[in-house]
Amino acid sequence: MSAQKLIFLYSDSTFTPWKENIFGSTIATFLKATPDSYYPYVTHFVGFTTEFADFLKQFDVVFNVCYGFGEAGQADIARWLDSHAIKHTASTYEVQILAKDKMNLPQICEEIQVKTPPIIELSDVASLEYERYIVKHRMGSLHLNMLVFDASEIPYQTLMEKEDYIIQPYITGREFTVGVIPNEDGTDYMALSPLEIRPDDNREVYIAGQAYGVTEKILNPALEESIRQEIMQKVLTLHKTMKIRGMSRTDIRIHNGEIYVLDINTMPNLDARSFLPSIALNEGIDLKELFRRILLMTQSAFSYELRAVSYEL
Repeated sequence: MSAQKLIFLYSDSTFTPWKENIFGSTIATFLKATPDSYYPYVTHFVGFTTEFADFLKQFDVVFNVCYGFGEAGQADIARWLDSHAIKHTASTYEVQILAKDKMNLPQICEEIQVKTPPIIELSDVASLEYERYIVKHRMGSLHLNMLVFDASEIPYQTLMEKEDYIIQPYITGREFTVGVIPNEDGTDYMALSPLEIRPDDNREVYIAGQAYGVTEKILNPALEESIRQEIMQKVLTLHKTMKIRGMSRTDIRIHNGEIYVLDINTMPNLDARSFLPSIALNEGIDLKELFRRILLMTQSAFSYELRAVSYEL
């Protein structure tokens, strides 16, 4: 059987809205990790044109690691690919927007009985009993341009100048990130063991990505087995409920014994320095095996959709 044609679709970090970790060196690593049953090609995203769509249609599958182009985000890329019926590995536009808009998370979590910090109106901040708050972009990266403030020092002027943001209580406690990937035969999803994001000292305020001081990645953190399993099960349920395709990574915190979901990423970075590859490798799943599983799940998903359409006809 001849190898299928796979093309890695990407935009260099410079061209992505949130400056994701993807560079020429990242793509070189991807090429080496391509499963043996695929022949790899590479293309940089060049624009939303019919000609480019026709070019991509020549390939059996597009491995979508394009996190945006110019002002267009990764969800816009997925919508364009979907609109041209191009088979790709990422979640659909609808799913990505569902996850990207943090206003949606409380309702999603409530439906599956998972806790998440409530969203607070600015006018209510002074009257509530929370000691500290965090301000996040409503859309986009969780770890960039965030603001933490004490309830006793509300920065009204700064907040009034911001656009499209949300305010939540700042949840203290241990923070973990959990990856979800396809299982070995691509028939279902599995949660990987949590990685802890720990401040390099004992401070209460910290954010992954070093915005509020240095943090460390701790593989195999000390956790009671029952808590570890509960974290993994809740994150896996969230992934499946949202109908995410391929992989995801969810940030959570444990506060007073309760698990709180902070954010879910439907297209985790796959650069060697990023979380998901490290978490997977810690469980014996290297990049080549991860790619094999994602591609197997993608092929199965599109085959199912094709059968469903044929049945309707």
